[in-house]
Amino acid sequence: MFWLCLRKKLAGSSSPFMIIRTVFTICSIILLSTFILFKSDEVLKEKKVESPVLGVSKDRISENIWSPKIIDSESLNFSDAPEITAKSAFFINTNTGEILYEKNPQEQLSIASLTKIMTTIIALENKSFDDKYFISKRASEMEPDKMLLIEGESLTLKQLLSGIFLVSANDAAEAIAEGTTGRREDLPAGRQEFITLMNSKAAQLGMNKTIFVNPTGLEEDPEFCEGRIPCQYSTALDAAIMSRYLINRWPEIVNISSQPHIYIEQSTDHQDYDLYSGINLLTTYPGVVGLKTGFTPAAGLTLATLARRGNTEILGVLLGATDRRDDAKLMLDYVYAKLGN
Repeated sequence: MFWLCLRKKLAGSSSPFMIIRTVFTICSIILLSTFILFKSDEVLKEKKVESPVLGVSKDRISENIWSPKIIDSESLNFSDAPEITAKSAFFINTNTGEILYEKNPQEQLSIASLTKIMTTIIALENKSFDDKYFISKRASEMEPDKMLLIEGESLTLKQLLSGIFLVSANDAAEAIAEGTTGRREDLPAGRQEFITLMNSKAAQLGMNKTIFVNPTGLEEDPEFCEGRIPCQYSTALDAAIMSRYLINRWPEIVNISSQPHIYIEQSTDHQDYDLYSGINLLTTYPGVVGLKTGFTPAAGLTLATLARRGNTEILGVLLGATDRRDDAKLMLDYVYAKLGN
């Protein structure tokens, strides 16, 4: 059609000059179009395609996604496993993805302070361990578990994470949520943006049965929850995926959570802090190196535990327990026996 129109146009023109100008214009358009298409293709090849989730490239997303070897639950047989008090549990070999034990792994439950694992992920994806955080009045007044932060202090992210993993500090979690996105002039807006990032990251990691409404894991007022019971929730499987992502990308967190005691010396920016870990298994079960405990009256006792023996790494999650220490010991004994360790 294009060439037919061109031929008619040329045939109707008696001026050689008009014919030459028309041919020149057409050739210029063709050459310009070819150049634009070539450069566009070149740019697309060089530019990483951005995901709408956190603006992360597709390559980066593929690095993040990990899940255990999900097998038809009917083929899994744990009839020889000990009885535990937890409503839900999930234990895996992180090296192979093998499921070593599961109990209601996809039941949606409150996870209490295991929420702070995602709080840590979002902080570390946006800040460095040495970045400083200002302590607001609101953060300093958080209850019940806390570092006893004082309004006006400044602490590094690493120091606040020490509080989170040793004493499950709600004041530290709130300070992180307020200060990570850089909106110091509008802390409530910064906090809400942080929570949005928490849920975006959960979706990116494939945590399909998880909703976060705050950075601490504390229960919210019913009217805030839009009829959801529980208000914020996850599953043992999702919590395992989240925990594995954290320890795989930032092994420094394992170093922090493995410490029974951390002392932060006083400085011109803050008072001193004497922190003792609430993870009893660190000193009572060989191989346990962290990770995080939690409790609210609605959630019961929760635990993400990490144990290493030789080249084998076990990650376990307990939700809704009444005796998480004995549950964890029983399950670690069980899975290690299965592995011959």
